[in-house]
Amino acid sequence: GYLYQNGFGMDQDYAKAMEWYLKAAVQNNTAAQFNLAWLYENGMGVKADTGEALEWYCLAAAGGYGPAKDAITRLGG
Repeated sequence: GYLYQNGFGMDQDYAKAMEWYLKAAVQNNTAAQFNLAWLYENGMGVKADTGEALEWYCLAAAGGYGPAKDAITRLGG
């Protein structure tokens, strides 16, 4: 997902990044959960959805991913 999100070695494609992040996120990969949330928050590859972003940030935070806690605070969650 990260490679597609940032266009490393391929064309940048947020929809493909979402696809790969989701595959990892449902397997409890906290970094993927965080990045998926960021895409939802910013409407990259998907319609912006703060509620969905907060859900993924909360999962990442519950798994111990520190930056997710800051994102939750920033979004008022």
